[in-house]
Amino acid sequence: MPHTPLPRGTHEAPFRRRFTLLTRQPREAVATILPIAGAVLVALLATQWEEMAPQGALPPVIPFLGLALAATACMLHRPFESSTLGVGAAVIAPTAALFGALPAALTAGGAQLVADLVRRVLRKRSTTVAAERRRRFRSLELAGGLMVSLTGAAAIAQLLGQPGQDRATTLGTVAIMGGAYVVIFIGLKALDKRLRRPHQPIPWAKLVLPFVVDLVAWGGGLALARVALGESANTFPILLAGTSLLSLEAARHALRHGFSKQRVEDLERLSRASRRIASNEPGIRGMAERIHIECSNVLTFQWFQFELLAREPGYRSWWTGPERRLEDGVPQPPPAPPPLPGIHRRGQWRIVERALETEEQLLGRLRLWCDPRQLGNEAVGLLDRLLPQMSASVGRALLDIEAKQDPLTGLALRRVLEERLMRAYRASCRHGLPMSIVMCDLDHFKNVNDTYGHAAGDQALVATAQLLLTAAEGDPLRLAARYGGEEFVLLFEETTGEEALKIADQVRQQVEALRVEVDGEILPLTMSLGVATFPDLHVKRPEDLQELADEALYEAKHRGRNRSLRHLGRGRFRTVDGQELQGSAEVAETETPHFFA
Repeated sequence: MPHTPLPRGTHEAPFRRRFTLLTRQPREAVATILPIAGAVLVALLATQWEEMAPQGALPPVIPFLGLALAATACMLHRPFESSTLGVGAAVIAPTAALFGALPAALTAGGAQLVADLVRRVLRKRSTTVAAERRRRFRSLELAGGLMVSLTGAAAIAQLLGQPGQDRATTLGTVAIMGGAYVVIFIGLKALDKRLRRPHQPIPWAKLVLPFVVDLVAWGGGLALARVALGESANTFPILLAGTSLLSLEAARHALRHGFSKQRVEDLERLSRASRRIASNEPGIRGMAERIHIECSNVLTFQWFQFELLAREPGYRSWWTGPERRLEDGVPQPPPAPPPLPGIHRRGQWRIVERALETEEQLLGRLRLWCDPRQLGNEAVGLLDRLLPQMSASVGRALLDIEAKQDPLTGLALRRVLEERLMRAYRASCRHGLPMSIVMCDLDHFKNVNDTYGHAAGDQALVATAQLLLTAAEGDPLRLAARYGGEEFVLLFEETTGEEALKIADQVRQQVEALRVEVDGEILPLTMSLGVATFPDLHVKRPEDLQELADEALYEAKHRGRNRSLRHLGRGRFRTVDGQELQGSAEVAETETPHFFA
């Protein structure tokens, strides 16, 4: 689908690089700053490597680089879809045994950052995106947590372990450090969840399970360290390479499984969205609401606009803001997105605009104001895949409008009124609820056409129809229809006669107050209305109720026009102020009952 550009200076504005801190929720900022600041502190303590690192027989550079690369390869595999060391612990443990805890901490943090970068590149190059999405700050938080946990574990192990050079050959110290690392890391994760979501309980089972893998892997790391520090040091690189290859293969399968799972979920979402969009909705506004809902299910946005550009029924626009309430008109979003909890780079809106069109015509335009920090390319791709279904649904809605609405006034056609009247009558009989019909007719409308012309008459009809639409709009139990010429009908389900008469008189006053100007002259417009209500008036057919409303309309015209009357039966009528009138038409006498055997 072609991308229609916006005016210059408004479409996908350049990303302004500045940091925004939401002070209203300082917990988010604290949860972000704590692990990163702790990692910086660990980096400063790394200057003391010589004091804490054991002196091994192996060359210091080559084994250290090999362990760092192996740690990166192992960290690509994340069991249980959780960002823990996983099998990487099998590499961090030998690093701690050979070179000390602080180098192991730096190795863990650096490997975590590199592994996240590799996974991000792989996701960008794939046709689909895995469910896991990490931001740069989240990667820094995790790396900082690893470094802080390993450094704290080293301090505990140093207090409980053997001092001096014996620490290099005593793997019990490394085992103690592994247990301490797991406990500290779980505590950091629990604190993070408590800061970010203080009102939600901590899922301990889901939180602890990934670290069980770390403890098991730590035992494998100790075995590798025993080989490295023992007589079979030549087999250590082989074991380390095998561990790295197994981790890479597991990570590859996990990524491919994530991509396939994401593709299946996307296809299911598109299928459900297509079925929902294709469902019958009342009018083009209902279709706008449905499109808004499906767009919100696909991607995150703050402001929404749907413009109807088809020739019939003309240009219309609907929009929603952060409150998600559909309104008529054009939105006015702020110049920049609102701040988010924590520390973020804040920029201008990214406006996603798409045209809804068929091969024959341009139907409408969709415009979404998105926060760049919350928008991914995969979400935009899903939206593009929904566009054909949206366009087809809008086209069907327009065809439905042409089949059911009067082209001049936009009111329902007479046949639509007859179908709706029959359904309302049956529902009223079934449930015992009232229904009212209001017959409306413009007074002396033939004089308007003869004096000012038919174009002026059409203008008056359109203005009057807008008032009737306003009286019925927003309520599914109300219908405004054009009966023929200058005659209109209002159908009110579950509405008493008093309520219908009150609404009818309000419409009459609004018509009288209309200022339809033609050639500098105001058209004199008034309207007469007649109301009939079931079951107040007993009728056997809905057409009979309509005839009674027409009788009330005739009586209103006979009494001078520009008034509203409600039919009470037996030739009696009631005005809006409660006055009861006897009709001018003759009413047949009630036949005296005869008794017979």
